[in-house]
Amino acid sequence: MSHGYEAHLHRIGRWWAVDIPDAALHTQCRTLDEAEDLAREAIAEARGVQADTIAVELVVPEFASVLQAVSEARSRRAAADGAEQQAVADAARTLVEDLRVSQGDACRLLGVSHQEVSQLSTAPRGSADSRPWRLGPLSMPSAPKRQRPGPAIGTSDSSMTRPKRHRQASPNRPGWAIAEDDA
Repeated sequence: MSHGYEAHLHRIGRWWAVDIPDAALHTQCRTLDEAEDLAREAIAEARGVQADTIAVELVVPEFASVLQAVSEARSRRAAADGAEQQAVADAARTLVEDLRVSQGDACRLLGVSHQEVSQLSTAPRGSADSRPWRLGPLSMPSAPKRQRPGPAIGTSDSSMTRPKRHRQASPNRPGWAIAEDDA
């Protein structure tokens, strides 16, 4: 069982005074690194428990105003990081699943690794790390997709090939596309 205590620190010259009000203890040290260890050991000795079961939070009231802006900025950054992760996950799934963009192209567009896109795009939509369900009217299930005709599985006749279909060029085809792209 872990016990949590708050240690109040204030400067006295080059020393730090460490007060632990919940345990009615006082100690002093030269650095903040020493403060946490000394407070933990003093509490453990006074309470008769193992030092590794003690959690100590260091509080420096005289520096609170200076550190408040840093704390707020870190909170905002953590919230922004969470929002970015959710946006990247949503975009990866939409690009790969809905818009049928390749995972390689999706990783290039999103600026993340191929592995991240793969993990994000294959995560089930109902899992804890997936985007929430879309709200709105339910669509009717689509008809099952037909499989393309081709040689039967297990045939060894390598001369069997599918006839090539010539597709009509899109009117939105970019000017740099060449005729060999159709082959």
